[in-house]
Amino acid sequence: MALNYFFTILFLALGLSALLFGRAMFSFFLKIANDDELSKRFGLAIGIPGLALLIFILNIENWYFRVWSIVSFLFGLGFFLRGLFFIFFRNFLVSALEKMISMGKVVSVFAFLIMLCLSVLTVSRDYVGPIEDISDCSNGSRLEVYCVLSNPEDILKTPDEKYFIASEFGGIKPYEEPKEGNLALFNLSTKMREDLDIRLGSNVWGDPKCQRDDLRFGPHGIDLNKRYDGSYQLAVVNHYPKESVEFFELVFEENWSLVWRGCVSVPEKYYINDITVESNGSFFTTHMYPRNISMNEWLSAAIFKYPTGVVLFWNKFKFEELSFTNAGQPNGIAKKDNILYVANNLSDTVKAYDLIKKEEVFSYSINSPDNLVIDDNSIWVTSLDHETLDVTAKCPGYTLKGIEEDHMVCSLPFKVIELSAKDLTPINIFTFSKNKAAFPTVALPDGDSVWVGSFSLDRLVSFKN
Repeated sequence: MALNYFFTILFLALGLSALLFGRAMFSFFLKIANDDELSKRFGLAIGIPGLALLIFILNIENWYFRVWSIVSFLFGLGFFLRGLFFIFFRNFLVSALEKMISMGKVVSVFAFLIMLCLSVLTVSRDYVGPIEDISDCSNGSRLEVYCVLSNPEDILKTPDEKYFIASEFGGIKPYEEPKEGNLALFNLSTKMREDLDIRLGSNVWGDPKCQRDDLRFGPHGIDLNKRYDGSYQLAVVNHYPKESVEFFELVFEENWSLVWRGCVSVPEKYYINDITVESNGSFFTTHMYPRNISMNEWLSAAIFKYPTGVVLFWNKFKFEELSFTNAGQPNGIAKKDNILYVANNLSDTVKAYDLIKKEEVFSYSINSPDNLVIDDNSIWVTSLDHETLDVTAKCPGYTLKGIEEDHMVCSLPFKVIELSAKDLTPINIFTFSKNKAAFPTVALPDGDSVWVGSFSLDRLVSFKN
């Protein structure tokens, strides 16, 4: 999608040039067109590259599904036709340029407005191809589909690797008002959902000021780690009924279950997404953007890529901002040794930060990355292979005001990428288009399969690695 941003800047530059220097530009082309030899040379100079670009684009499968390739095709066609006019139709071209010069500002303003519209189009849309209604829950050509979970936004393995713990997401602002969700088990043998028994215990791991007397949650990002005493701590980002981090002890009796062991209330200024917990109970979490952000403000940040959030570190009952991690919607987070990995959803990057030096050490550009999963020496991340407005244009029920109750279950392109934990270079890239899933948030390898969850689908899907 980098080409979309290239075209956005190019169209703005062309529009401003037409507005400010339109008459001079047309006069320059008229001078060339009036010289027979110069006109032929100029025609060949722009016509041959235009033809080469046309041939290149037409050899891309389904090139008309993407805005960048459609625009590239039109550029190639425009240069090729312009070359023909300079070579074979000089008299007509001279007459047209003279009329443009005589109309002056009118033509310049018209050209500017066209370029401005094209600039907005290329920055806001990418995928314009067909989509499918995938509510039938059948397997795809590459994906096996299991429609047994509700919005499995994040998943992780239990210590015996026989189950996934799934965070059944209840929503966040500005897309929708947060509502109650669940924590559930996914049995890897039966491929079925199982209830995860949760009971209240005493607050021994959290902030003593944070208390609860019920078990209603709106879970988001989750992480599991073994504490120094050997117990397993599940940390859960929670949005309902209040913003908090919830701690549970994962225990096994006849089956896996959870015991609530405390919570941490999140200050009003923060709105968090994902979490990675340390063996001593401290944690890193991603603050996305202000909690009261509007959809228009979110779209502005998505388009212009300015920082909206930061990574937070909680220890000894207080939050600390790691200022060197400022970015556009910090989302997924994971830690290996002294390196902190962060997926910046609106900045379109995965970054690695050295916590000792307190600086960025590696970066990888990727469209809309979400959760991060460390598996041995690899980092797995998902990517939306489309832009935000593609969703509202393609999937009824997804609007600029938020997600409606009866939204359409539709497919949109996405990628799953395996990166090297050493330097964030790509190891494998898996591309999915017109398949049985969309809106991926997490990719978790298990044997020769990779499992993918979503923030807005009724399913887990898997594919062969």
